[in-house]
Amino acid sequence: MTEKRTLAFGVLFLVDLVISVVMLATDKNLQTDFGSVAPYYIHWWGVLAMAVVDLVVGLALVFSSVPAMEQKMSARLRRAGTAAAILWAVIAIGIMVGVVSEWSQLGFSSMMQFEQYLFGPTPFGHGVLSYIPWLYDLLLAAYLVTLAVGIVAFLKKSGAPTGTSST
Repeated sequence: MTEKRTLAFGVLFLVDLVISVVMLATDKNLQTDFGSVAPYYIHWWGVLAMAVVDLVVGLALVFSSVPAMEQKMSARLRRAGTAAAILWAVIAIGIMVGVVSEWSQLGFSSMMQFEQYLFGPTPFGHGVLSYIPWLYDLLLAAYLVTLAVGIVAFLKKSGAPTGTSST
C-alpha cells in the first residue's frame, strides 16, 4: 500500500518547487538586485538552488512512497530519507527567515523596510521593479505546511509496527 503521508510530503516539496519557479521567472528585483546588476543576481541563484533541492527531495519522497519502491527499501532507510527531507524543510525555512538580515546588501535603509518588501501583501513602492508581492509569503507558508506534513509522516513511520506500511 502507498505511504500516503510520505507521498503528500513529496508532493508538497514539488509545490514548493513550482512556487519558487514562478518567483524566479517573475521577480525582476530578485533577478537583478533591484536593477543594479545584470541578470542574474546571487539571491536568484540561491532560490534556484533551493528549487533544485526541492525537486530532488520531492521526487525521492514520491518514488519512495510507491509500493514497488517500498518493497525494495528498508523501513529504516525510508525513515532516514524522511528525516533528511524534514531537515531540508527546516533549513529552507531558516534561509527564508534569515535572508531578512541581508537588507543592507540590497540597498534597503532598514530591516523593517526589507521585511515590508518581502512580506507585505501589496507591492512595495519606491524603486522596485515588477514582482508578485505575496509569492515570498506563499513560499514560506508552503514550506511550513511541508514541514508539518513531513513531521506527521515521520512520526507515523516511527510508530508503525515492523513490516507494515503506514497509510
